[in-house]
Amino acid sequence: MSSQPGSLYRVGARRYVDSQAVYNLAGTHDVVQLSNGWRVLAPGGAVRCSVIEGRPALPGQRGALYELAAEGDVNMKAQRTTWLSRSVVRTAGRFESWPGEPTTGSACGCAAKASCACGPCRARHDHDHDHEETT
Repeated sequence: MSSQPGSLYRVGARRYVDSQAVYNLAGTHDVVQLSNGWRVLAPGGAVRCSVIEGRPALPGQRGALYELAAEGDVNMKAQRTTWLSRSVVRTAGRFESWPGEPTTGSACGCAAKASCACGPCRARHDHDHDHEETT
């Protein structure tokens, strides 16, 4: 394991890690490369680490940023606790919205930049419309 823990972040309800964290996880878990990141095998399933692009870097971020998602019966809270206790990661920041980005993304005030464009997220965040660039 590396002597330098990776960074673990919470932005809104989502969790993220940086490249250093993924590197450290590869030293303690079996990992599988995916087209958009990594799958870290864990008891009961896996933790998907999907690369995030086009966002400002988070404080202390080293390398790329990955969003975490549980697959199967993985308990994400238990996994994060284990990673923290083994110094694989360290808590590097908790934010209500993405640092460096405005909290509202448009004239409608719907905070579009805080949600992704996929159908389920749009429905969950009551964001059922697209924004048109106006000049």
